[in-house]
Amino acid sequence: MPFSAYATSPAAQLAPCMANARPPVLITESSPLGTAHELGALSPSIEHVVVLDGDGARGMNLDGLQGLCPDAFDAHESASQVGPEDLCSLVYTSGTTGAPKGVPYLHRCLMATTAPIHGHTPVSPGGRAISYRPIAHIAERVFGHYAAFAFGCELTSLGDAARLGQALPTVRPTRFFGVPRLWEKLLAGVHRALGEQFAPEQTAALHAAWQRSIARVDAAQAGESPASELETTREQDDSALAPLSAMLGLDAAEWLGVAGAPAGRDTLLALHALGLEVNELYGLSETIIVSESPPERVKIGAVGLPLPGVKVRLAGDGEILVGGVTVMPGYLDEPDRTAEVLVDGWMPSGDIGAFDEGAYLRITDRKEALIINSAGKDMSPAAIEQAIRGGHPLIGQVVATGDRRPYNVALIVLDPGGLEALRATKGIEPAPRPRLAADPEVLAAVEQAVQEGNAKLSRVEQVKRCAVLDRVWQPAGAEPTPTGKLKRGPITDQIDELHR
Repeated sequence: MPFSAYATSPAAQLAPCMANARPPVLITESSPLGTAHELGALSPSIEHVVVLDGDGARGMNLDGLQGLCPDAFDAHESASQVGPEDLCSLVYTSGTTGAPKGVPYLHRCLMATTAPIHGHTPVSPGGRAISYRPIAHIAERVFGHYAAFAFGCELTSLGDAARLGQALPTVRPTRFFGVPRLWEKLLAGVHRALGEQFAPEQTAALHAAWQRSIARVDAAQAGESPASELETTREQDDSALAPLSAMLGLDAAEWLGVAGAPAGRDTLLALHALGLEVNELYGLSETIIVSESPPERVKIGAVGLPLPGVKVRLAGDGEILVGGVTVMPGYLDEPDRTAEVLVDGWMPSGDIGAFDEGAYLRITDRKEALIINSAGKDMSPAAIEQAIRGGHPLIGQVVATGDRRPYNVALIVLDPGGLEALRATKGIEPAPRPRLAADPEVLAAVEQAVQEGNAKLSRVEQVKRCAVLDRVWQPAGAEPTPTGKLKRGPITDQIDELHR
């Protein structure tokens, strides 16, 4: 049974996972070879370190590993003995709530996830997908590998996620999945391109067409007919906007998905208006995918209907509980930690949710992340953060808090690409990031973004003070986990200074 580890994590963080899984072979590329050898020294179970792109001079290469295979081994015969109840893979949780836990995946659970999505939107002949995220994450395992293997997609694997922008227009995937931040970055790229690649009058015309298309999508989502003047320009607007989805490389897409965190309504409206009908899904490491919208009835702001065989109910406090065919059998060799969460087959999600009138599931926030201000008002930090961040090209990350405080404050991380675009547009001299982050014109643009976001919020939800960080948050650093989830505890400690 194979499993993956994050190459960006230090050996000391990965060693507990190795102690739990006890793998005899560690396969690596040459770039993290130092970490791999250190991990091998820390992990008694590891007998061989195999370097995929090695020549054998610095350890065993793939040919050497294959040479250890017994002559009588028959791969086809061995594969034919694998059944639905056998383990397929293992993923370790991000560790935001304690030490990482090993989540084993049965073949039947993975097929129960991928088959309904394929049933909604079958892979067409010539289907194409891109794998670009770390495969130690279950979403990438499912959408970047298992679904492609099971249903016949041509798969392009990127060794470096930074190459995604170049790969999309080349591959033109028919199926594509990304976390909300990735979709926000793609939108920010479109906004930058509109300002850089088109004449001012053409840019203005495209923005106007995009806004009219957004108004039509918004009306359709509300079950209303768009205003008559919007209908008269529909065909013209669609034609004008078509090159923008082609610019992203998504003009051939048949299925688009987003999950991993709540997606902002403004972001999804803007994407749908470009003809990119991104389907918001919901799931956990312990339950894989729980829900998806039927492609003909995608509801923006909802994570869809439970998949066949998946059960969802709400606890008394609104927490989402998941049961059924995709729930893990239990954490690997950790019965005590399993008993803490799995009760009669129900897995608590840690998310607060509700069902709408059409039985679609909506996520309102993380259970432990709700803001309760000094007046006792409950607020969703995710909603506040999405309102401010939206698709604004300058804003990379926003973390808001106001727990037991009289007002909300936020810490803002600037997007590197958006910061450079603003610098060039405003004629600001090139400078190190800390100096740019403190530039008056940059701070004015941030303040404008915050005020635009505040306009979408109730008075009590609005951010009254914010600080701009002079650095970026690196994956697997003090703030984000290797999967990109934010560790709110350490970040909140930084924000506390804003209340003083």
